[in-house]
Amino acid sequence: MAYIDINPDQLRSVLGTMPPATPFDMLNLLRFRETAEYPAQYANQPVTISGAEAYATYGRHARKHLADIGAEVVVMAESCGTLIGPVDEQWHQVLLVRYPSIEKFVAMVTDPSYEEAAVHRTAALADSRLIVTLTR
Repeated sequence: MAYIDINPDQLRSVLGTMPPATPFDMLNLLRFRETAEYPAQYANQPVTISGAEAYATYGRHARKHLADIGAEVVVMAESCGTLIGPVDEQWHQVLLVRYPSIEKFVAMVTDPSYEEAAVHRTAALADSRLIVTLTR
């Protein structure tokens, strides 16, 4: 089973554990589709671009939204393989994004202009993980 979009139940669970107004880091594990898959209503999107190219398009849009809420990409790296974990769970890219608070993150991902940009993310990804971390 692939995991692409935020699960509302999991988001509510995380919201219940996060201290308000506390910075956190989000680990993103990304596996791209060979070819991006846009929904039919986005027929004007190029259908022959790779998942990596579609994700780069999303990234250009997302960086503006991150800057608007005071978030930043801390690490953006190509994954070279998994040493501990399922052999079939390989990732193409790893990101670590620092957010000023969970409230700002929720505001960003529910903003209609962000949701428009997220179409590229969904088209790009074959699978992903978003892992919320707090530095103690």
